Amino acid sequence: MTGILDRLPDSTGKPMPLPVLRQSLSFIRFVVRRFQADNCRQNAIVLTYTTLFAVVPIMTVTFAILSGIPSLQHVSVDIQNFVFEHFIPSTGAALQERLHQFAQQARGLTVVGVGMLFVTALMMLVTIEQAFNEIWKVRVARKGVVAFLRYWAVLSLGPLLLGAGFGISSYLTSLKLFSTAASVVHDVAPGLQLLPFVSTTLAFMLLYVAVPNCKVPLRAGFWGGLFAAFLFELAKKGFGLFVSHFSSYTLVYGAFAAVPVFLIWIYVSWIIILLGVEVTRGLAVFRRTGLASRHPVLALLDVLQLFWRKQLHGGTVTDIEALSILGGQETELWFQFADILQREHIIQRTDNGSYVLARNLEKISFSGFYRALPWSLPQPADLERLHADDHWVSVLKPALLRVNESIDVELKQSLASILADDAVQDSGVVSNECD
Repeated sequence: MTGILDRLPDSTGKPMPLPVLRQSLSFIRFVVRRFQADNCRQNAIVLTYTTLFAVVPIMTVTFAILSGIPSLQHVSVDIQNFVFEHFIPSTGAALQERLHQFAQQARGLTVVGVGMLFVTALMMLVTIEQAFNEIWKVRVARKGVVAFLRYWAVLSLGPLLLGAGFGISSYLTSLKLFSTAASVVHDVAPGLQLLPFVSTTLAFMLLYVAVPNCKVPLRAGFWGGLFAAFLFELAKKGFGLFVSHFSSYTLVYGAFAAVPVFLIWIYVSWIIILLGVEVTRGLAVFRRTGLASRHPVLALLDVLQLFWRKQLHGGTVTDIEALSILGGQETELWFQFADILQREHIIQRTDNGSYVLARNLEKISFSGFYRALPWSLPQPADLERLHADDHWVSVLKPALLRVNESIDVELKQSLASILADDAVQDSGVVSNECD
């Protein structure tokens, strides 16, 4: 009964949406399947080891940028304490001291040494972008000046935003010195307690929106960042409880006990971050999965119609726009569609990551286009499984039905007549043992 009700049209003639619970469960299954298919656990391992090599360079670059601004020089230590207190479980005090020593010593390096540290930090951002692009199915990474400017913006604006945030926080805290501002501080204090969670959410949102080489909706990036920040807080508390109740590992590792704990925590953090990317992508592409999945050739033609309409108005097509017209499992075919269309030089990718038509569709016949596709022609049953706005199918449907009828006529001979040997036919001996 529920399946029938789900398919009943509403007053607008469109299918009624699935119940919230079923839709939520479908979304969770979708995210879990994509998390496994996109090799997120393997990418988390790679990013964990990359982080071990890049953590000191990133700290050095951060402190160097803050030291270059006199008004923010005093907040570098506060930022470090804030990160280790709110973003890393409470077992890393010894590790914090060591990392701080490494970063302080790195300040004494020559220009070449500082350059190598900066390159190491950039390499980590490149690895992160590769992992994010794999999830978003982006085949081409940023290159040249565009990539450098994006990475430089992340490395430079990140510390500046942190420093500005701490400057504001310090200013609000200093209001306690004035009796007339006591009530203001009392009202602001609860908001300051939320600062770690808010900053984590914004950091994840920036990561999810800015790093992939495609246009990510801000709303999806925000909810993905909020989801990751919530999981991050849960993982931090759970990890702290685990370490406090199962401290026998210190008997094995002794003074080095903080190293494996820190390694595991980095891995858990990357698992959460990559899961947040999957949620962000799911929020961007999942909204029409309640629609029927069409034959791949029909879904591809629907995408081409979007390109044709955009070209009439001089516009481009983004990954999100292409995904928005697909339904069901069709969303997983979009990046294969894009590869085929680019290989046939029908579309091309622009510098900003969107797509435009590269050929005049008036000059491309359907027969020539179809021969380049890896799928068979749609069958009559496929022509009945459409979306409500697939009006263009009425033009193609008669021709496809005639093709299927001609196939039935031309290929009506039996398999025996096709497979029989010439010599057997000449002798008139045809085995009937299987009749």
